[in-house]
Amino acid sequence: MPRYDHLSKAGSRLLKRLEDVPKRGQKRAEQFMNKALPEFVRPRSRVVQDEAQRFKTERDWKFLPGDRVVITHGKHKGNVAVIKDLESATNSFILDENGPSRQVPVAKNYWLDNQSSHLLALPVSMKRKHLKLVADLENPEKPGVTETVAIKDVTFNGTYYDKDRKKIMPYRCVVGRPDLVIPWPVPEPTEDGPLGTEPKIARQQTFWVDTIVRNSIPRAAFLTLRNPHSKYKKRQLKPRDIAKLVAPNMPLSETKKKFLEERKMLAAREKPQLTEDDIELIGKRVQEHLSSSNI
Repeated sequence: MPRYDHLSKAGSRLLKRLEDVPKRGQKRAEQFMNKALPEFVRPRSRVVQDEAQRFKTERDWKFLPGDRVVITHGKHKGNVAVIKDLESATNSFILDENGPSRQVPVAKNYWLDNQSSHLLALPVSMKRKHLKLVADLENPEKPGVTETVAIKDVTFNGTYYDKDRKKIMPYRCVVGRPDLVIPWPVPEPTEDGPLGTEPKIARQQTFWVDTIVRNSIPRAAFLTLRNPHSKYKKRQLKPRDIAKLVAPNMPLSETKKKFLEERKMLAAREKPQLTEDDIELIGKRVQEHLSSSNI
């Protein structure tokens, strides 16, 4: 089902609130979802509820669709398969027909084209710890001869611009051998949608600034760019708006109140002034002390 939360911030916040299940209710929500969903769309692996623990970047996944991997666990151990898709909800990989699969019943209204049975073979997602990357590397003892090997693990060293993905990608290297770079798979070309625009047309310049005196935006277009009825343009503040701008007064404890009263009382008390007699008495005491100390 397509999501249109990018078209409205309110809709995006609502969907985000529905997805943010409290920790105490995550297990129950997952059980309810598994009971509500049909078997052929029910996830087999445990859903990662914490958004921070889900894989997002290529450094997290380490493998991308198009990579060859060897299965190191389970019934299909030793099979070499190709990654077809990423399951971000469970941090798992979907493999091709060489990977594990399961037979699930599918209602007839959900049948695919040319499907003739209620049972459908669906791939089973696999965790990254049960897969090893397969690559063709040159044999250092036999120059010019490449061998297909399984990589124990990969690391990342430096970045470059990938023209196929049109973004910065990290160099994927063999652990312990930073000189052996394993290229990323070339993504499958995707067709542009009905609203897509060809790059050469998108880069074509259709407007030139001919003056700095007159505004380049037509007057009739201002209402489409700036909302004159926006609540943020009101010049009068309501009590509710003022309450958001003014910090609230924190409640004071009884001890704090007594402390403030005592400090106010001490500040209002009259400060004594030294008289001539007081100054003379102090000087006399100091002189007696100095004479008795033989200084």
